[in-house]
Amino acid sequence: MKRRYPSHLRLHVEDNANNNAATSARSRTNGSSALEHDEIRAVLKSFSEATSWAVCDRPKQVVSRNDVPSPHLPQSKMSKRWRLIETVVQDGVTDLADLADIRSVPMDIAQDLLVAIERLVDRLDLAEETVRRQEAELATSVGVTSHSDRQRETADRLESILDSVSRSIGAVAGAIYLLDDETSSLKLRSSIGLPKSRLTSPPRDLRGSLADLEALLGNAVLLSDIELMRDWPSPEPFASALVVPIGSSTMPHGTMWFWSENTRSYSPTEVEVANLAAGRVMSEIEQSILGQEVYQSRVIQKQFDTASITQASLLPTSQILNKDFDVNGWTFQNGSIGGGFHYWDVNPQEMMTIAMGNASQQGPDGAIVATGIQSILRTQWQGNSNPVAIMQTINDTMWGLQEADWSASLGLIQINPATGYGSICSAGDIQSFIISHRGFRPIGNPGLRVAAQPDTLFASSRFHLQPGEILLAFTSGILSKSTEQFLSGRRTKSPRTVSYSTLDQNSLLQIVREMSDEKASDIAGFLARTLPTFDRSSSDGVDRSLVVVKNIRNAYK
Repeated sequence: MKRRYPSHLRLHVEDNANNNAATSARSRTNGSSALEHDEIRAVLKSFSEATSWAVCDRPKQVVSRNDVPSPHLPQSKMSKRWRLIETVVQDGVTDLADLADIRSVPMDIAQDLLVAIERLVDRLDLAEETVRRQEAELATSVGVTSHSDRQRETADRLESILDSVSRSIGAVAGAIYLLDDETSSLKLRSSIGLPKSRLTSPPRDLRGSLADLEALLGNAVLLSDIELMRDWPSPEPFASALVVPIGSSTMPHGTMWFWSENTRSYSPTEVEVANLAAGRVMSEIEQSILGQEVYQSRVIQKQFDTASITQASLLPTSQILNKDFDVNGWTFQNGSIGGGFHYWDVNPQEMMTIAMGNASQQGPDGAIVATGIQSILRTQWQGNSNPVAIMQTINDTMWGLQEADWSASLGLIQINPATGYGSICSAGDIQSFIISHRGFRPIGNPGLRVAAQPDTLFASSRFHLQPGEILLAFTSGILSKSTEQFLSGRRTKSPRTVSYSTLDQNSLLQIVREMSDEKASDIAGFLARTLPTFDRSSSDGVDRSLVVVKNIRNAYK
């Protein structure tokens, strides 16, 4: 007979289905935890025997005649779960001496004890729910989550899978066991039809668990009669079980168990349903891991963006230090944050102070080193210290910090704006030149990086920056690593129009020399737009900084 299809469109809403399944799973768990239920009932039975007050469940918004009210007992001291029923019946008692043989406790004392038991049960429920969420989160190999709702969502999804499969194949309980990092034991991460206290049990040793071992090889295991198959032990005392693998034979992650109360066999269709459920469990785990990684990545990126803005705020603005000097520069970080920096200011003695450099480390490590050096510089410059003394202080301070690489390249420049005379102290990969129409000459004598070793001796060099001359200081990361000479075709092309893929020291100086009549901001701006592009896409790019100081006395008159 030909199948007839409905004329209307059927829609399947996953969220509602999952929510309904999760609700069913939770209700199934609460209703089928017979062992926990019996434990609580055992406590209440002992309570009744000790106090002679019977305990029964309190219906919601139902008042019973058997419930003994107490006008002297506040409502806050009444148990919300149970109610007391008096078991000592005085009607028909002929001898009051018979009552003396019956152990009885006053109602208020019995009620206080019952409330205390209820509080312990509430705390037990809360602890078990917390363990349930944590085990579901550990199933995704993520130790910490963003909020508890994600833990609950993962736990509910896993339990909904177990619940739906258990109902489909006629099982009364199911569990998910995942391997630990050392693949030597299996830990229960989620269950249905078992007490929640099982989640607190220690991991099962994989050695000797033949059913799990066989399943981890990629095969489904059918235990039709567990009592007769003692060589294939089951972690729970049921009559029969079905075990399916989670993951693949080449990359196993764990096993799924489904138990039945009666001895039975499982059809190929039921085995396939269980295998499909194991695949869905694996998908849920991977989805949770991916979602958590995406969330953490966004959080980290926001933190990097905030740190980048904070680090950029430490760089100087284009303020005028002196009417006779034009100062400008920039720092290019290979990432969001890095170890490059530059700084200039006027100290209390009206001396222009300029610094630039970069840490040996990049990224967050380099940013920490750069920020530390900038903080020391701001303090030392205000104390009228000379470049050599400041360099020595930074070296001693940074070398005293252990467990990290705190070394950095650093150039310190101090200029007297009234005379144009200055001094420079360099360490590491710092290059400095004075450029004019007549040519260029190097200044400074770079040595070891700061914090490269203790008791390093630093020396300063004197220079005179005359009107119209430019002082250019930069880190070596600006120059190309190639030894090819940039100006092989210099006679036919201008340095400002040739590709900078192989920029060397000579070409950089020629560019600045050609632009010596322009402002420092124009020179620095042109280099900023050009230099960082030659290897920015390179994975091993470096942080770099550059400072331009031009003596403009009588230059624009």
